[in-house]
Amino acid sequence: MPNTHRHLVMSVLESLVSAVQKEEEKINDLNVFPVPDGDTGSNMLATLISAWENISDASITDVEVLNDFSRGALLGARGNSGVITSQIIKGFTEGVKKVGKLSWSTSDLRIILRSSKEFAYKSVGSPVEGTILSVIKAIDEKYERNAKTIKSAFEQVLEIAKKATEYTPEQLPVLKEAGVVDSGAYGLTLMIEGALKALKGKPLKLGKIKASSDEGIFQKADATKNIGYCTEFIMTLKKPEIFNEKLFKKKLIEDLSGDSLVMIKEDDILKVHVHVKKPGEVFNAAQKFGEFSKIKSENMATQAEHAGHLVEGDKFKTSKKTNDKELAIISVSNGKGLDKLFIKLGASHLILGGQSMNPSVEDFVKLIKDIEHKNIVILPNNSNIILAVQTAKKVIEDKNIFIVPTKTLPQGIVALYNINKEMYDFHEYEEEVKEVIKKVSEGEITIAVRDAKMNGINVRKGEFISLKDKKILSSTKTIEESAKILIDKIIEDGSEIISIIRNDDVTEKQINLLVKYIKSKNEDLEIEIIFGGQEVYHLLIFGEE
Repeated sequence: MPNTHRHLVMSVLESLVSAVQKEEEKINDLNVFPVPDGDTGSNMLATLISAWENISDASITDVEVLNDFSRGALLGARGNSGVITSQIIKGFTEGVKKVGKLSWSTSDLRIILRSSKEFAYKSVGSPVEGTILSVIKAIDEKYERNAKTIKSAFEQVLEIAKKATEYTPEQLPVLKEAGVVDSGAYGLTLMIEGALKALKGKPLKLGKIKASSDEGIFQKADATKNIGYCTEFIMTLKKPEIFNEKLFKKKLIEDLSGDSLVMIKEDDILKVHVHVKKPGEVFNAAQKFGEFSKIKSENMATQAEHAGHLVEGDKFKTSKKTNDKELAIISVSNGKGLDKLFIKLGASHLILGGQSMNPSVEDFVKLIKDIEHKNIVILPNNSNIILAVQTAKKVIEDKNIFIVPTKTLPQGIVALYNINKEMYDFHEYEEEVKEVIKKVSEGEITIAVRDAKMNGINVRKGEFISLKDKKILSSTKTIEESAKILIDKIIEDGSEIISIIRNDDVTEKQINLLVKYIKSKNEDLEIEIIFGGQEVYHLLIFGEE
């Protein structure tokens, strides 16, 4: 494929994004558990849409277009599937750079595919087979025939991917029990299939893209800062080799009174996010260095109105004087009641997220950059958000970031019980906090979205199910029945305090029945009832020793 064939490269990329867009819900539905929290398809699509929208009109060669696509995927990555997908794309792009072009020869394509696999596996601390990783690994290991055209090369790659996806249940028993293939693996196979359609001259076209939004980021309001415009641009530098990043940063911050600056430069592409009162001055200052491919400026007063109930009142304002040692604590939250609780327990900043709405890497980067503190603790509070936080940390160079790997909202609550902003040398407390959250005994109650048989339990669609330690405990007709079974397990774990977090669908009468049940089991147990307002799960129940 000659470097000048930009149209074909764009067609291939649009087609692979479209393939995921068309099957988003099908990917989501390939959920191991019959619960309404499948979000792999949504996360992969959001990541790919970010990649697609990041392609600059100034990028002509295949390497330039892939560079843009890769950068957009990295910053837009959501959830574990999105982060791994972004790294597969990054590895593919770096492989293309190594061989100098998008090549289909056996030797070149093996270099490209090996690079994709290596980047994907590096992104995960403890790789698990039977996932999207297994597919990219199989492609790397089994692609060997010398294809005469890129079309025949991709046909071979697709065949390998399909077989690897079909084999995932044999690698991961929980998939076999649920009767599904891995959703991320299936998503990657769709991407390859979409690319092949374009190569065969029948590309898929993107449908309407849902408007992106920054409403997911909630943070303390600073009356001195929350004035002006959130200004962003992407440009191609005329002379990237002599562009002085330090001087331009100084210009934006000191001369134009900008703050919350995020600047990323890769090769000849410059991406900038900054808050200023006069965005026109930013664009004028930048224009002499190159050509804009995208510009955006939004009134932050309007954004603050959209941000909702967290940005209000003096108690949410940031002090102008910041102790360099003091901790800022970012907590992911999911529900009005939980928002208030996290703030009460000491979280200084919140970001909306959870099942089926994972924040992107860029969401975290922007929020971290907007915080004056040098020392920041992040509580992801969802196992599907941890990778995005870890990736964001790699982008930030001027902050000390500590990630407490809280996998659930209850773990986040317990972590905050054990953290305060005056833990100046947090590295001394980090392991202790990690040990505390491991001792949390917890589970959740929700409604089954399909029939299933798991862990010896016959699950019926529409019934209430309880889950603990990623295992289904019960499927019953009432929420009280399932909750009682879960509570029994938590009591068995030796908990002295039992907390119940309810959403809007649970009545006071139901809660009172559960309180009475707990007291009948052990009247000395301390019980805490919290209104969380969380999505997906009717009840989150956890115990502490």
